Amino acid sequence: MIKNPTNFPSPTEKARMETLQKFNKLYQGEHFSVFGLHELIKKQFKKPQDLIYIAQNLTGYISDFYGDFVAGDIDKMIIRGNTGNAEVDKFVDDVVYENDLKEQVPDMGTDQSIFGFVLLLGWLDTDGGYHISKVGQDQYFPQADGSVIFTTYKSVTPVNSTEAVLYCLTQHYYLENGTCKVDREGWVANKNGTLEKKISFEEITNIFGLNMVENENLEIDELPIRIANNTRLNSYGFGKSDYNDIMPQISEINERVSHIATQLLKNLDAKMALPATDNIDENGDMKNGAFDTIEVNKDEIMPQYIVNTNNLLTDAREHISDQIKMVSEITSVPMWQLTKSSMPERVESLRIQLFATMRKTSRKRAKIIRALQDMFRIGFKMKGINFADDIEIAFSDVVPVDELTQANTEQIKIMAGISSKKSAIMRVENMDEADAEAELKQIQDEDRIAGGLPQIQ
Repeated sequence: MIKNPTNFPSPTEKARMETLQKFNKLYQGEHFSVFGLHELIKKQFKKPQDLIYIAQNLTGYISDFYGDFVAGDIDKMIIRGNTGNAEVDKFVDDVVYENDLKEQVPDMGTDQSIFGFVLLLGWLDTDGGYHISKVGQDQYFPQADGSVIFTTYKSVTPVNSTEAVLYCLTQHYYLENGTCKVDREGWVANKNGTLEKKISFEEITNIFGLNMVENENLEIDELPIRIANNTRLNSYGFGKSDYNDIMPQISEINERVSHIATQLLKNLDAKMALPATDNIDENGDMKNGAFDTIEVNKDEIMPQYIVNTNNLLTDAREHISDQIKMVSEITSVPMWQLTKSSMPERVESLRIQLFATMRKTSRKRAKIIRALQDMFRIGFKMKGINFADDIEIAFSDVVPVDELTQANTEQIKIMAGISSKKSAIMRVENMDEADAEAELKQIQDEDRIAGGLPQIQ
């Protein structure tokens, strides 16, 4: 039950939603609606539709970059029970497969970069299958009492009407006497999204086409909701978006690129200075567009092009490059990635230059791993499985590995007596202990056959 629906969402919550919408537009490349353009540039165009605005979508690239970096090599990603408990291990395998969980991790890393956090919700379907779903950041409204409200809006134009009605489904997750409960309600909202009038639950489910119950008891002692924040928290108490500190630089880059494009549009086609002849009409344009028919008397000036030799264009490009460097410094995305210039050839050099990127990626991963482990633990409770430990989640190295160097290093460790062959196999081949033991036994068997030694039973 929402305590004060006429003040929901609150002004603070609406401001947060507007910020999230801006971040989403920046990811989608819709920069003009966020930043606009300086009046000195806009006034050079008589018609608004002729205005030039070139968005350099570095923001979208940064988030996609971190989505890929966080996920690493999906084929080498590990999400498994590996507990020896058949029920637990099967549950984990089923959830990973049915939810395409490994394939979701890149999207989690991208959303984490865009909005500053990823929101996960655990729920059971009618067949008892457990799901881990991402929820839109603009649907999430945490309350002061620790409860959470999710909202879903839908605009519907009734029959025989020209005005759309905005409907809202609210789902209130809260704890009562140590048990998680969910109350669902339907509302009519005003154009700003504020709730105005409650409607029947049957009506709201028909509008949204959903099969839900109005009140639900989840029989668990915590909310099935977890957040994977993006490193540090912002003023709203959520992880800070990767866009938060680069907004001025992105705005400046877009504006300067648009400014240069405007100047090129105006001056790339050079104008010609001509003597007064019959080939020029009253508007100053050449008749028939025929340059080869111009007649010049001896006492008249020779025709010549007027070229804009603005040396500041070069300075503007250097200024843009400086802003991109600042974006690289703030986001830890390498400059050669943002500009697609040459990257280091050796893996060692690559690792050194990606040091800050790898540290930031590790922090992002840690938040996602913790959230996923909690979601599996909540799933065990929902399914009545008696298991409270963390499952195994591990990501691959984000930087390409020099396999020869890695193999030589492991060989040196084995010869020095500081590592076992089984541990080396686990590290090099990214195997678990059971698979590594099987591989080591296979190697030993082959060595016996090659050496003609009797096989030990």
